[in-house]
Amino acid sequence: MKRRNFLQSIPAIGIILLDIKKALGSLLLSILPLQTGSGRETLTIQLEGKSPQNIPLRKENGLQYISTLQLAKALQYHTYFNDAKKKIVLYLPQNKVVITANNAFVIIDDLTFQMPALALWRESEIFVPVKYFLPLLSRRTTLQLHYNESENITEIRSKDINISNVQIASRENGTVIRIKTSKDFKQGEVTADMRYGWLHIDLYNGKIDRETVEKSRVTGLVRKIKTFQFDELASIAFLLRHEPLAQEIILQPQNNEVLIVLRTDNTIEEESPEITEEESEALEPSDDVKKQLEEERRKWLIDVVVIDPGHGGKDPGTVGQSKTYEKDIVLAIALKLGKLIEKEMPEVKVVYTRKTDTFVPLQKRTKVANENNGKVFISVHANSVKSQRASGFETYILGPEKGDKAREVVLKENSVIDFEDPDTRSEYQGINTILSTMAQNAFSRQSEYLASLVQIELENQLRSLNIKNRGVKQGPFWVMVGATMPNILIEAGFLSNSYDLKILKTASYQHKIAQGIFQGFKKYKQDYESTI
Repeated sequence: MKRRNFLQSIPAIGIILLDIKKALGSLLLSILPLQTGSGRETLTIQLEGKSPQNIPLRKENGLQYISTLQLAKALQYHTYFNDAKKKIVLYLPQNKVVITANNAFVIIDDLTFQMPALALWRESEIFVPVKYFLPLLSRRTTLQLHYNESENITEIRSKDINISNVQIASRENGTVIRIKTSKDFKQGEVTADMRYGWLHIDLYNGKIDRETVEKSRVTGLVRKIKTFQFDELASIAFLLRHEPLAQEIILQPQNNEVLIVLRTDNTIEEESPEITEEESEALEPSDDVKKQLEEERRKWLIDVVVIDPGHGGKDPGTVGQSKTYEKDIVLAIALKLGKLIEKEMPEVKVVYTRKTDTFVPLQKRTKVANENNGKVFISVHANSVKSQRASGFETYILGPEKGDKAREVVLKENSVIDFEDPDTRSEYQGINTILSTMAQNAFSRQSEYLASLVQIELENQLRSLNIKNRGVKQGPFWVMVGATMPNILIEAGFLSNSYDLKILKTASYQHKIAQGIFQGFKKYKQDYESTI
C-alpha cells in the first residue's frame, strides 16, 4: 500500500510504470493532468469558404478532448463563460448550448442531453470529448457537421433552415407546442388546419430541420410528428389523440418561438411512449429534482443591483465651467438608470447608495451593497483631466492602473477621502495588497465581461453624437474595493471638455447613458442566468 501511494505521488514514475503495467493506467490517469506535450494532435476545423483552423487535442482516459473556448473562437461564435459555476454558453447561429465542467449533460435550447463521458475542467477551461460532443451538435443544432474521427477533420456548415426544433408540454387543460424559429414569422404566415386527426401547422417561407423536429419528444395530446418541406412553406403535422376544443396561434418573435395552444376540458394523462436508445439522452429529471434545481437556481439569480452615484454633499466631484458639479450629473444618470431597471425588469430590486445630494463615505457604499445582498455594483462618475481635448466615455474594472491617463482618473476619483474624517483615512492604506488578493477572486472575469457589454451598448446609444469610445480599463478605485460582487465604474464623459460638458448637462444625453448601461446590464443578466 505504501508503495502504491509513493508511486501515485510521483507522476513521472507513474507515467513510466504506465508503459510497463497497463493495468494501472486508469488509476494514474485519474490523478494526472491532461497531456500537454509538444507535437500533440490537432483537430482541423474546416468552415465553409474559410481557411482551415487547427485546435489542439488533449487525451485522457483514451478520449480526445478540445477546449470549448478555442472551439468557439475558431467558429467565431459568441460565448459567455462563468468560471465561478464552471459553465460556458455557446451561442450558435440558431441554438444556445450550455456545457458544465465535470458533468455529462449538455443543454441545447432548454433540452437536456447526456454524453457518455464527462466534460472536464482543466487549466480554468472546459474541455469536451470530441467523439461525443461534435455528433451531438450535428444531431441537435442547425449546424451541418461532418466529423472524420480517423483523420481528426471536421467540416461545418450552417443548415439552410429557420425552424430548428419543437418542444411539447402537457398542461391540465391542454397542450402547448413551441416551434423554435430564427425567422420573424408575421400574422398570416402561420396557419393551422385539422385533417383526419392530424393538426397541420404551415409556416410560409419556412425551412425546417426535419430530422430534429421529427425526433421531438411527444406528450399530452400529441402522439406523433411528421414534417413536409415544400418550395414555399414548411408543414409540421401532429397526430392528436383527439381533436381539441380550441386552438390558438401565438407569435413570440422576442423568444424566437411560434406557440400553438391546444385547449381541452379534460386533464391530459401523460403517456410514456417507448423511448429509443437515441431519445434516451433527452430524459428529463423528476419533479422533485426540478424543484431542488429551481430553488438552487434562485439563489444565484441577479435580483439586486446596487447603483452608486459618485460623490455627493460636501464632495462635489470634478467641477466644470459654470459650476457644473459631477455629483449632480451622475445622480441624474443613476436615477434614470434605476427607473429603467425598475420598469423593464421588475424582478430586480434597485438599491441606491444615495438618492439625494448627500455625502456617503467610500466604505459605506460597498457596505450598503454587501448588506443588501447586491449581485452587481455599478458606480457612475464623470471625468476631468488637465487636457481639454480629452473626450469620451469609458468603463473601469478594479485592478492596478495602466498608464498615466488611467492614473490621473484614479487619483481624481480617490480624492474623495479628503472629505472624510481623518480617523478613517488610514483605513484606505494598503490598497495594493487588497488588489492582489482580489485579482484572483471569482468576480474579476465577470466584472470584465459586464464592463465590455456596457461599453458596447454605450457606443450603440451614443454613436449619433460622435462621442469617443475609450474602451474598458482598470484602476484601483477605492469605491470598488470590498464589493463582493461583479462591479464596474463608468465615466460618462469629460467635464473638462466643452462639448462633453454641454451634452452631459442635457436630460437626453443622461438618458442615453442610462439606457446604454441598462442594456449592457440586461445582456449580462441574461447571459449569466443562462448558466445557472
